[in-house]
Amino acid sequence: MSAAFSESRNQSDKRSTSRPRTPRPTTPLRPSSHSSFRESARSSGEQDAPFPLNAFEPAFAELADSIADLEANLMHFQLMHESLARFGESFAGFLYGLNMNAFCVDFPEGPIPESFRHPREHGTQSGPKSRDARGTEESESEATFMTTDISFVENPVSQKSSKFTTPEAKAPQRILQRLNMPLTRHMFAAAQRAAVPTMGLGLRRMATVSSSALDQKVKQNNWEEGNFINYKKMAENLAIVRGRLNNRPLTYAEKILYSHLDDPHGQEIERGVSYLKLRPDRVACQDATAQMAILQFMSAGMPSVANPTTVHCDHLIEAQVGGAKDLERAIGINKEVYDFLASACAKYNIGFWKPGSGIIHQILLENYAFPGGLLIGTDSHTPNAGGLGMCAIGVGGADAVDVMANLPWELKAPKVIGVKLTGQMSGWTSPKDIILKVAGILTVKGGTGAIVEYHGPGVDQISATGMGTICNMGAEIGATTSLFPFNDRMYDYLKATKRQAIGDFSRAYAKELREDEGAEYDQLIEINLSELEPHINGPFTPDLATPISKFSQAVKENNWPSELKVGLIGSCTNSSYEDMSRAASIARDALDHGIKSKAIFTVTPGSEQIRATIERDGQLQTFEEFGGVVLANACGPCIGQWDRKDVKKGDANSIISSYNRNFTGRNDGNPATHSFVTSPDLVVAMTIAGSLHFNPLTDKLKDKDGNEFMLSPPSGDGLPALGYDPGQDTYQAPPQERASLAVKVSPTSDRLQLLEPFAPWDGKDVLDIPILIKCQGKTTTDHISMAGPWLKYRGHLDNISNNMLIGAINEENGQSNKVRNIVSGGYDAVPAVARDYKKNGIKWVVIGDWNYGEGSSREHAALEPRHLGGLAIITRSFARIHETNLKKQGMLPLTFSNPADYDLIKPDDKVDVLCTELAVGKPLTMRVHPKNGEAFEVKLSHTFNEPQLEWFKNGSALNTMAKSQK
Repeated sequence: MSAAFSESRNQSDKRSTSRPRTPRPTTPLRPSSHSSFRESARSSGEQDAPFPLNAFEPAFAELADSIADLEANLMHFQLMHESLARFGESFAGFLYGLNMNAFCVDFPEGPIPESFRHPREHGTQSGPKSRDARGTEESESEATFMTTDISFVENPVSQKSSKFTTPEAKAPQRILQRLNMPLTRHMFAAAQRAAVPTMGLGLRRMATVSSSALDQKVKQNNWEEGNFINYKKMAENLAIVRGRLNNRPLTYAEKILYSHLDDPHGQEIERGVSYLKLRPDRVACQDATAQMAILQFMSAGMPSVANPTTVHCDHLIEAQVGGAKDLERAIGINKEVYDFLASACAKYNIGFWKPGSGIIHQILLENYAFPGGLLIGTDSHTPNAGGLGMCAIGVGGADAVDVMANLPWELKAPKVIGVKLTGQMSGWTSPKDIILKVAGILTVKGGTGAIVEYHGPGVDQISATGMGTICNMGAEIGATTSLFPFNDRMYDYLKATKRQAIGDFSRAYAKELREDEGAEYDQLIEINLSELEPHINGPFTPDLATPISKFSQAVKENNWPSELKVGLIGSCTNSSYEDMSRAASIARDALDHGIKSKAIFTVTPGSEQIRATIERDGQLQTFEEFGGVVLANACGPCIGQWDRKDVKKGDANSIISSYNRNFTGRNDGNPATHSFVTSPDLVVAMTIAGSLHFNPLTDKLKDKDGNEFMLSPPSGDGLPALGYDPGQDTYQAPPQERASLAVKVSPTSDRLQLLEPFAPWDGKDVLDIPILIKCQGKTTTDHISMAGPWLKYRGHLDNISNNMLIGAINEENGQSNKVRNIVSGGYDAVPAVARDYKKNGIKWVVIGDWNYGEGSSREHAALEPRHLGGLAIITRSFARIHETNLKKQGMLPLTFSNPADYDLIKPDDKVDVLCTELAVGKPLTMRVHPKNGEAFEVKLSHTFNEPQLEWFKNGSALNTMAKSQK
């Protein structure tokens, strides 16, 4: 038994409210000699007969304990029917845990005779009578009643329709006879279900029922043949894990992860401690990260991807003048990259979504996400698919390569934060306000190492796309992912997007597509939606949350520029049909009063399907009449792909968007831009006023005639009444014949570069090396590897490395991209100094602050320091994805064992990193040599496990993969 398993049992015991067990006499179900059930039966006078369940006697010993508990409870509570009902549930759960009942959840019960319906008329024992408000006894259909008559199990009233008429079907009768006590309907149903898989079938077959709804073959999507949703396998895995965890209640997040375990029998399971090896259902890549992921996959030498994969072209389209022209320009500029991606996708059996198709996360929600699935994507906002109950996790390209190459994917078992939603939203409050509120509570690092799981009665009011919005922006709190339980709103969306078969299949598996009753969370947040105000978060960080009622005052107190220059709606976070409909209703209200937007206003449709649908239904025309510019179906300004002309760099100004991130300079490259994030509704309202002081809930506007009026609260349909218009065909399916296809990369290209393996560790300590930069304050992946104009070099490691850490603030001088070179003695750009160190054979380290590497999943932020000769990144703490990316590339992500030691390090110190001390669960030593003063030592912690140590020793995870294939 593993230590983690023992710990989980201990924790379960601590949570238990039952009394300590005392020694009890041997029962027929639990002989003291641990003899077989058949021997037990002989001792009670039963004739010898084949009994296919005798292989389960050790597990039934656990059942005997439960029965003994029941006996004591019956004595203590005078056979109260409530206790029996609880035992019945336990009995059914036990069978489920044995993997006997996993697929019989919806199996119909056999007919019940009158003797069972009216036990008191036949002298059988009955529990206390329950009375309704009028004092009368409950009806005869009451579910918790008892009997000792078990003949109905073998001889039901209607023999014709019974499934228990064969001689082999006597197992449930024997089980019930041995219980020798009153029985509830729950126990009857459990025994009835158990009988079907014991009819002469082998041990393996006992876990399945051919007529089960989970035996269906339902395709994952409408684009691929041969890729099916495997709820059956998920249920098998989950049943195994439930048995190991003593059938403790599970969160929905745990259910998805455990049902995708590579080894459910042997995997250690402990939240926040164990490293889970998982088998995701799908991989998705956007074009900026796909380049490096595919280049790495090509070096693995495989003929095609082993798991369903798609690539989406959304990051390389710059917003300038409008959708069609911007798209045409992007296709011309990025032709080399698009041709490479299209040919590689065709060669390696990858689905390819062309430029103009839309943003990866909207495409995934519309086409590929399904409840209970596990998806990894090379973008931090991949959790958007949680809006359809999918566990979708952002990763680096190297992680994606593992899954594409059919290797298990590793994830540290996350903790689970529960967010309970009650009440109902109304007026100006939208789903976006829920995550803005949560961001204010948890901050940008509060979700690190955890999955955020929403539940409670409030979730049923939120549309599937609204849930996607909430899950999408979970990335801004550092969460591994976020998700919602499957419900009717998800079913409606699946049906509207021509995937009703998936919705029906999900309903058959619905029991496991939500949290168990009594599931425990590591942290619980409760939000009453009836009391939730609209929020605006920012500037410069997405967790600075301010309710609309207090926002105007905050603008004054902080001296933020109050004039609103630009309002932007759309992006992967808020570009659904519902978002666009609600926003258009506000714009229409203004137009009906003869006024338009005062600020510049842009609209980014999330997909070609959304664009075509809102064009057909009129919202697009409303936005254009309102003064809006409709941009291409792409990420655009949200990721810095914005050729902004209205202000000069360095001019302080304010913009507001329905995007997800508002880091310094992220949207327009201007560090003086104050960027705020909110719902599309508030963005439109504020662009009408042109001021951050405007509150549409309380303030009035003037119409064209100078008369005052208030905007009506937004309204709009969650789904289009006429269905979705797919628009133009933008999908390229991989061909059947791929062997003859070639993928070429020009050796003279400045956009693409084949990768060379990184050198392995030489097995020695690294001594007397410089600190390249000591970063001051927030250091996001935008600071480490900027996007915007640098996106075009994402497929060329040497060229993209020229942006390494150019946005980080140097503690020594308070400036960005200006560090001291210990070789020359002068100052230069960070990449230039790193290149000079590499040229001279000098390793180097970076010192960082809290939550280093927060933000996007871009692995270039790890590849670049590795390429330019870095050894280690040493911080107070890391964001999850970036820490993993550094490990994958053979870097050492280390944290100060005492966070206060960060303050002891000076930018001009030199250090020794004692790499030979690197071992699982043990800190290593860094010896610091100050420029003036005596050397001292600090301890550095890490999270490497044994396989990850091999990545460092071999030079990278990719090197380790190649080594294992030799």
